[in-house]
Amino acid sequence: MQHLPAKSRKRLILDTLKKDGGIRITELAEKLDKSRMTITRDLDELAKSGLLLRVHGGAVSNTSTSYEPPYFSRKGFRNKAKQAIAQLANDFITKGNTLILDVGSTTRELALLLKKRKNLTVITPSLEHAIELSVNSAIKTIVSGGIVRVGEMSLVGPISEQTIKGFNVDLAFIGAGGVDLEAGLTEYNMEDAQVKKCILENCRKTIVLADAAKLGAVTLTKVIPLEKIDILITDSKSDSSFVQKIKEMGVKVFIADKNKKEFAEEMEF
Repeated sequence: MQHLPAKSRKRLILDTLKKDGGIRITELAEKLDKSRMTITRDLDELAKSGLLLRVHGGAVSNTSTSYEPPYFSRKGFRNKAKQAIAQLANDFITKGNTLILDVGSTTRELALLLKKRKNLTVITPSLEHAIELSVNSAIKTIVSGGIVRVGEMSLVGPISEQTIKGFNVDLAFIGAGGVDLEAGLTEYNMEDAQVKKCILENCRKTIVLADAAKLGAVTLTKVIPLEKIDILITDSKSDSSFVQKIKEMGVKVFIADKNKKEFAEEMEF
Protein backbone atom coordinates (compact mmCIF):
# COMPACT_ATOMS: atom_id res chain seq x y z
CA MET A 1 0.00 0.00 0.00
CA GLN A 2 1.17 3.53 -0.73
CA HIS A 3 2.39 5.63 2.17
CA LEU A 4 -0.49 7.63 3.62
CA PRO A 5 -0.31 10.86 5.64
CA ALA A 6 -1.45 10.68 9.26
CA LYS A 7 -4.90 12.14 8.55
CA SER A 8 -5.61 9.55 5.83
CA ARG A 9 -4.34 6.71 8.03
CA LYS A 10 -6.68 7.72 10.83
CA ARG A 11 -9.63 7.94 8.44
CA LEU A 12 -8.84 4.44 7.17
CA ILE A 13 -8.55 3.16 10.76
CA LEU A 14 -11.97 4.60 11.64
CA ASP A 15 -13.53 3.19 8.46
CA THR A 16 -12.10 -0.24 9.26
CA LEU A 17 -13.44 -0.11 12.80
CA LYS A 18 -16.86 0.91 11.54
CA LYS A 19 -16.88 -2.13 9.26
CA ASP A 20 -15.19 -4.75 11.44
CA GLY A 21 -15.71 -3.49 14.99
CA GLY A 22 -12.08 -4.06 15.97
CA ILE A 23 -8.53 -4.26 14.64
CA ARG A 24 -5.05 -5.29 15.79
CA ILE A 25 -1.92 -3.12 15.69
CA THR A 26 0.07 -5.82 13.86
CA GLU A 27 -2.56 -6.02 11.09
CA LEU A 28 -2.69 -2.24 10.71
CA ALA A 29 1.11 -1.94 10.62
CA GLU A 30 1.30 -4.49 7.82
CA LYS A 31 -1.66 -3.06 5.91
CA LEU A 32 -0.41 0.53 6.10
CA ASP A 33 3.30 -0.30 5.83
CA LYS A 34 4.03 1.59 9.05
CA SER A 35 5.83 0.72 12.26
CA ARG A 36 3.93 -0.58 15.28
CA MET A 37 5.02 2.59 17.12
CA THR A 38 3.40 4.83 14.47
CA ILE A 39 0.15 2.84 14.51
CA THR A 40 0.10 2.82 18.31
CA ARG A 41 0.47 6.60 18.31
CA ASP A 42 -2.39 6.95 15.78
CA LEU A 43 -4.67 4.77 17.91
CA ASP A 44 -3.76 6.63 21.10
CA GLU A 45 -4.56 9.99 19.47
CA LEU A 46 -7.91 8.72 18.16
CA ALA A 47 -8.74 7.27 21.57
CA LYS A 48 -7.88 10.58 23.24
CA SER A 49 -10.36 12.27 20.88
CA GLY A 50 -13.06 9.79 21.91
CA LEU A 51 -13.28 8.18 18.46
CA LEU A 52 -12.33 4.62 19.46
CA LEU A 53 -11.51 2.49 22.52
CA ARG A 54 -8.01 1.14 23.06
CA VAL A 55 -7.60 -2.48 24.06
CA HIS A 56 -4.52 -4.63 24.50
CA GLY A 57 -2.91 -5.07 21.08
CA GLY A 58 -5.32 -2.86 19.15
CA ALA A 59 -8.61 -0.98 19.30
CA VAL A 60 -12.35 -1.53 19.12
CA SER A 61 -15.16 0.66 17.88
CA ASN A 62 -17.02 2.76 20.43
CA THR A 63 -19.93 3.43 18.10
CA SER A 64 -22.55 1.60 20.13
CA THR A 65 -25.97 3.19 20.11
CA SER A 66 -25.45 4.55 23.63
CA TYR A 67 -21.82 5.71 23.45
CA GLU A 68 -21.53 9.43 22.72
CA PRO A 69 -18.03 10.76 21.95
CA PRO A 70 -17.16 13.66 24.30
CA TYR A 71 -18.42 17.03 23.04
CA PHE A 72 -15.04 18.73 23.14
CA SER A 73 -13.55 15.96 20.96
CA ARG A 74 -16.45 16.16 18.49
CA LYS A 75 -15.73 19.89 18.04
CA GLY A 76 -12.49 19.01 16.27
CA PHE A 77 -13.83 16.18 14.10
CA ARG A 78 -14.82 16.89 10.45
CA ASN A 79 -14.63 20.62 11.12
CA LYS A 80 -14.49 21.69 7.48
CA ALA A 81 -17.66 19.78 6.67
CA LYS A 82 -19.45 21.22 9.70
CA GLN A 83 -18.37 24.75 8.79
CA ALA A 84 -19.64 24.30 5.22
CA ILE A 85 -22.98 23.00 6.54
CA ALA A 86 -23.26 25.97 8.90
CA GLN A 87 -22.50 28.46 6.13
CA LEU A 88 -25.31 27.08 4.00
CA ALA A 89 -27.69 26.96 6.99
CA ASN A 90 -26.93 30.63 7.62
CA ASP A 91 -28.35 31.46 4.19
CA PHE A 92 -31.80 30.27 5.27
CA ILE A 93 -32.01 32.95 7.96
CA THR A 94 -33.47 36.40 7.28
CA LYS A 95 -33.56 39.51 9.44
CA GLY A 96 -36.26 39.39 12.09
CA ASN A 97 -36.36 35.59 12.33
CA THR A 98 -36.82 33.78 15.63
CA LEU A 99 -34.67 30.65 15.78
CA ILE A 100 -34.08 27.68 18.01
CA LEU A 101 -30.46 26.56 17.89
CA ASP A 102 -30.00 23.02 19.15
CA VAL A 103 -26.92 21.75 21.01
CA GLY A 104 -24.00 20.17 19.18
CA SER A 105 -20.71 20.76 17.40
CA THR A 106 -22.29 21.52 13.99
CA THR A 107 -24.85 23.95 15.40
CA ARG A 108 -21.96 25.61 17.25
CA GLU A 109 -20.43 26.49 13.88
CA LEU A 110 -23.74 28.17 12.99
CA ALA A 111 -23.70 30.06 16.30
CA LEU A 112 -20.29 31.47 15.38
CA LEU A 113 -21.73 32.80 12.12
CA LEU A 114 -24.83 34.22 13.80
CA LYS A 115 -22.61 36.41 15.97
CA LYS A 116 -22.23 38.65 12.92
CA ARG A 117 -25.97 38.93 12.19
CA LYS A 118 -28.49 41.57 13.27
CA ASN A 119 -32.09 41.63 14.44
CA LEU A 120 -32.51 37.99 15.37
CA THR A 121 -33.99 36.19 18.35
CA VAL A 122 -32.22 32.93 19.18
CA ILE A 123 -33.47 30.41 21.74
CA THR A 124 -31.00 27.72 22.71
CA PRO A 125 -30.58 24.87 25.20
CA SER A 126 -26.79 25.20 24.83
CA LEU A 127 -24.77 27.22 27.32
CA GLU A 128 -21.82 27.44 24.92
CA HIS A 129 -23.99 28.74 22.06
CA ALA A 130 -25.56 31.32 24.38
CA ILE A 131 -22.14 32.57 25.47
CA GLU A 132 -20.99 32.88 21.86
CA LEU A 133 -24.15 34.79 20.87
CA SER A 134 -24.12 37.08 23.90
CA VAL A 135 -21.24 39.14 22.47
CA ASN A 136 -23.65 40.58 19.86
CA SER A 137 -26.11 43.05 21.35
CA ALA A 138 -28.12 42.96 18.08
CA ILE A 139 -29.18 39.39 18.85
CA LYS A 140 -31.70 38.63 21.57
CA THR A 141 -30.47 35.40 23.14
CA ILE A 142 -32.82 33.31 25.27
CA VAL A 143 -31.47 30.36 27.26
CA SER A 144 -33.92 27.56 27.92
CA GLY A 145 -32.77 26.88 31.47
CA GLY A 146 -32.82 23.44 33.04
CA ILE A 147 -30.29 20.90 34.27
CA VAL A 148 -26.75 21.12 32.86
CA ARG A 149 -25.40 17.94 31.28
CA VAL A 150 -21.81 17.89 32.53
CA GLY A 151 -19.34 17.87 29.65
CA GLU A 152 -22.00 18.57 27.03
CA MET A 153 -22.96 22.14 27.95
CA SER A 154 -26.58 21.27 27.14
CA LEU A 155 -29.64 22.10 29.25
CA VAL A 156 -32.18 19.33 29.75
CA GLY A 157 -35.15 18.40 31.89
CA PRO A 158 -38.67 19.76 32.52
CA ILE A 159 -37.61 23.41 32.87
CA SER A 160 -35.85 23.39 29.49
CA GLU A 161 -38.77 21.59 27.84
CA GLN A 162 -41.38 23.93 29.32
CA THR A 163 -39.42 27.03 28.27
CA ILE A 164 -39.21 25.85 24.67
CA LYS A 165 -42.92 25.00 24.59
CA GLY A 166 -43.67 28.65 25.39
CA PHE A 167 -42.37 29.89 22.02
CA ASN A 168 -43.43 29.69 18.40
CA VAL A 169 -40.37 30.01 16.17
CA ASP A 170 -39.66 30.40 12.47
CA LEU A 171 -36.73 28.00 12.10
CA ALA A 172 -35.24 25.23 14.20
CA PHE A 173 -31.70 24.08 13.49
CA ILE A 174 -31.31 20.58 14.87
CA GLY A 175 -28.24 18.40 15.39
CA ALA A 176 -28.41 14.60 15.41
CA GLY A 177 -26.62 11.54 16.71
CA GLY A 178 -27.79 9.61 13.66
CA VAL A 179 -29.94 9.98 10.55
CA ASP A 180 -31.35 6.66 9.32
CA LEU A 181 -34.03 5.80 6.77
CA GLU A 182 -35.88 3.45 9.11
CA ALA A 183 -34.93 4.64 12.61
CA GLY A 184 -35.24 8.31 11.63
CA LEU A 185 -33.55 11.04 13.62
CA THR A 186 -31.90 9.56 16.72
CA GLU A 187 -29.86 10.78 19.70
CA TYR A 188 -27.48 9.23 22.23
CA ASN A 189 -29.07 10.75 25.31
CA MET A 190 -32.75 10.40 26.24
CA GLU A 191 -32.96 13.79 27.94
CA ASP A 192 -31.45 15.61 24.96
CA ALA A 193 -33.83 13.69 22.68
CA GLN A 194 -36.82 14.89 24.72
CA VAL A 195 -35.70 18.52 24.39
CA LYS A 196 -35.36 18.01 20.62
CA LYS A 197 -38.92 16.69 20.46
CA CYS A 198 -40.17 19.86 22.16
CA ILE A 199 -38.20 21.97 19.69
CA LEU A 200 -39.68 20.10 16.73
CA GLU A 201 -43.22 20.59 18.03
CA ASN A 202 -42.83 24.36 18.28
CA CYS A 203 -41.27 25.47 15.00
CA ARG A 204 -42.59 26.26 11.54
CA LYS A 205 -39.66 24.74 9.67
CA THR A 206 -37.22 22.07 10.80
CA ILE A 207 -33.68 22.06 9.42
CA VAL A 208 -31.41 19.17 10.42
CA LEU A 209 -27.65 19.73 10.22
CA ALA A 210 -25.79 16.43 9.84
CA ASP A 211 -22.42 15.68 8.24
CA ALA A 212 -21.89 12.55 6.17
CA ALA A 213 -20.68 10.52 9.18
CA LYS A 214 -24.16 10.80 10.72
CA LEU A 215 -26.02 9.44 7.69
CA GLY A 216 -26.97 5.80 8.19
CA ALA A 217 -26.01 5.90 11.87
CA VAL A 218 -28.50 4.81 14.54
CA THR A 219 -28.11 5.91 18.17
CA LEU A 220 -29.99 5.09 21.34
CA THR A 221 -33.16 7.21 21.35
CA LYS A 222 -35.64 7.86 18.55
CA VAL A 223 -36.55 11.51 18.09
CA ILE A 224 -38.68 11.77 14.95
CA PRO A 225 -39.25 9.92 11.64
CA LEU A 226 -37.27 11.44 8.76
CA GLU A 227 -40.35 12.26 6.71
CA LYS A 228 -41.44 14.71 9.41
CA ILE A 229 -38.44 16.99 8.98
CA ASP A 230 -38.45 19.69 6.30
CA ILE A 231 -34.81 20.07 5.31
CA LEU A 232 -31.56 18.16 5.74
CA ILE A 233 -28.23 19.92 5.15
CA THR A 234 -25.24 17.61 4.77
CA ASP A 235 -21.87 17.66 2.99
CA SER A 236 -20.43 16.31 -0.26
CA LYS A 237 -19.03 13.17 1.38
CA SER A 238 -22.58 11.86 1.90
CA ASP A 239 -23.64 8.79 -0.05
CA SER A 240 -25.64 9.92 -3.10
CA SER A 241 -27.95 6.89 -3.10
CA PHE A 242 -28.75 7.42 0.58
CA VAL A 243 -29.47 11.10 -0.06
CA GLN A 244 -31.76 10.18 -2.95
CA LYS A 245 -33.78 7.87 -0.70
CA ILE A 246 -34.19 10.68 1.82
CA LYS A 247 -35.45 12.95 -0.94
CA GLU A 248 -37.96 10.30 -1.95
CA MET A 249 -39.39 10.54 1.57
CA GLY A 250 -40.33 14.16 0.84
CA VAL A 251 -37.38 15.79 2.61
CA LYS A 252 -35.51 18.64 0.91
CA VAL A 253 -31.78 17.84 0.95
CA PHE A 254 -29.07 20.45 0.42
CA ILE A 255 -25.40 19.60 -0.07
CA ALA A 256 -23.27 22.22 1.65
CA ASP A 257 -20.55 22.26 -0.99
CA LYS A 258 -22.86 23.24 -3.85
CA ASN A 259 -22.26 26.58 -5.51
CA LYS A 260 -24.55 29.57 -4.96
CA LYS A 261 -26.38 29.20 -8.28
CA GLU A 262 -27.43 25.62 -7.51
CA PHE A 263 -28.43 26.66 -4.01
CA ALA A 264 -30.54 29.56 -5.31
CA GLU A 265 -32.38 27.23 -7.68
CA GLU A 266 -33.16 24.71 -4.94
CA MET A 267 -34.20 27.41 -2.50
CA GLU A 268 -37.52 27.68 -4.33
CA PHE A 269 -39.32 25.25 -2.03
